[in-house]
Amino acid sequence: MYLIDRYYYWSEEEILDPESILQEKWIPIPSKSLGFKKKEKEYLYLKFSDQFIRQLQSPILYSEIALERFKVFQGKEIVYQSDVSDFIYPHLIPLNSDPKGSIYIQFQSIYEGYIGIDHDVIFKNHSQALIDLFMENFSKTFFAPILLVLSFIFMGFYFLRRKEMIFLNFSILLLSASLIEALNGFVGFSLRQYAYYIVPLTFLNFTFFPFALLLFLISVFPPFFRNLFKFIATLHVIVFFVSIFRNYENGISFLNSEEGYNWIVVLEAFVAIFASVYVFMKGNRKLREIIIGILIIVVAGLHDTLVDLEVIHQQIRIIHYGFFLMLGFFGYYVFKHYLELLHSINRMNAELRTKNKELQRLIQIDKDLALAHALQKSLLSSKYNEDDKIRIIGFSQNLESVGGDYFDHTKDSMGNWAFLIADVSGHGISSAMVAAMSKMAFVGAGPYLQFPARVFHLMNRHLVGKTKNLFITASYLFIDTESYTITFSNAGHPSFFLIRNSEKEVQQLTAKGKPLGLFSHQAYAEETINIQPKDKILLYTDGIFDLLNAEGESFGEERLKSLLWEYRFHSLQDLSSILQDTLFRFSNGWRHQMDDLSFLMVEIK
Repeated sequence: MYLIDRYYYWSEEEILDPESILQEKWIPIPSKSLGFKKKEKEYLYLKFSDQFIRQLQSPILYSEIALERFKVFQGKEIVYQSDVSDFIYPHLIPLNSDPKGSIYIQFQSIYEGYIGIDHDVIFKNHSQALIDLFMENFSKTFFAPILLVLSFIFMGFYFLRRKEMIFLNFSILLLSASLIEALNGFVGFSLRQYAYYIVPLTFLNFTFFPFALLLFLISVFPPFFRNLFKFIATLHVIVFFVSIFRNYENGISFLNSEEGYNWIVVLEAFVAIFASVYVFMKGNRKLREIIIGILIIVVAGLHDTLVDLEVIHQQIRIIHYGFFLMLGFFGYYVFKHYLELLHSINRMNAELRTKNKELQRLIQIDKDLALAHALQKSLLSSKYNEDDKIRIIGFSQNLESVGGDYFDHTKDSMGNWAFLIADVSGHGISSAMVAAMSKMAFVGAGPYLQFPARVFHLMNRHLVGKTKNLFITASYLFIDTESYTITFSNAGHPSFFLIRNSEKEVQQLTAKGKPLGLFSHQAYAEETINIQPKDKILLYTDGIFDLLNAEGESFGEERLKSLLWEYRFHSLQDLSSILQDTLFRFSNGWRHQMDDLSFLMVEIK
């Protein structure tokens, strides 16, 4: 049963007996009134009839709105008194079942924004009021623990993926929402005797929830709005503390402080709506659940405001339904993000397993290449050797772990020396295998070392048809240390250089012959020249000529000849070191090497 014949009266002094106020001083309360604005140092008195309480067994005055610092008179008798400030729960005010004519309420609230009652203050039976209160807050009582459990679940998601701040921020938002529903509903009402602790916690959480919502939106919106929300979140905290200190008077008044920072909450709502509409119009469909959730809570809040203003003539308030729907859409978005993350992790795990298999294969290849490198190294003759007639220095730089360049030198029983340098076409493992075959072929020609043409003939016969479209260029020298002569043959290989101090330039020597492994019954020519003590000989592969610098210039034959001539008086060891260092620096640390390269230097003592 609603109140009828409602009147109000302002007094500068406290009136101990409101019945003593003359009838003509009472002013009717407009039907759409939401209360009154507080007057400094004045008491507000309200009056209405209690004629309907005869119909109730245990009548109470039920006030759904939060009243503070007031007294209730039934006739001349004070039946209820509350000195609590910032009270947020309904009041169940017991009344005598015998009507006294009128009920009076005296207010001395410190709340600056609102004083008095509205149309939601009604007469009820005490038991029915408790039942109605529970039923009205059933959704809050039911959903609060669900929100709390969901908060812990999403917090668990965060601990599984700490980089995903969206889980942490949504967990905090759900925790704040669960406290709002629990403390603002029947649970909070049941704990009203602890209002000294519950009320500050509730108000602080009311303030924190918009901040938590901003943190969540920071996690999901594009960078520009993310930074805007960060700025507004910082401003939110500053405005809250400023409003607290500005309204501090004999203690903190949360209700008055709330009036001081309501404008920032309105601003946050407008920014959230603008960001949502802008992002949606730009075609970002990924945030549609977030946008829908924001619009739902805004529409629900606007609806309830219009109900309070009696613009909409219905008593159904939908803010909490909008609240749950908003959290539902947000939760769907976050859970969908979690599922996408799981799919991404599964996909990454599958890719990782594939890459691990590939890595294991590459590791095995590296092991095989290392073994092949060691085997090829064992096939090569030593890079340094000498006796009383000859001094030898060799160098090899493969393009890959193994290559197709190969040199060999051997000494016969008479003290004469044979030298072979070979270059298999291409590079890599296949070339290295053919180089190994060349080594075996050369060993097989061992009885004929003093006959270069014969050596190449035997090697060619051994290799033809076995090199799989690869071929071998080679240069072979036989040095007779007694007669001081060189007999040599060539199989399509670059000519070798003879450096003689008595000559005016480096001599270039070659003989006719086709590469090994291409044609059977191939004939090879051989030539003989005299040598002298202190003569130096350079056998090399064309990888030296093909070496490039940073500008793309090749090292070339002329550059090699010039270097040999410039340093001809140096020792063989120094000349070899100078050549190696020059090649290294020219190619910027072998960065521009295009092919395997090798050389073999020989000095006649």
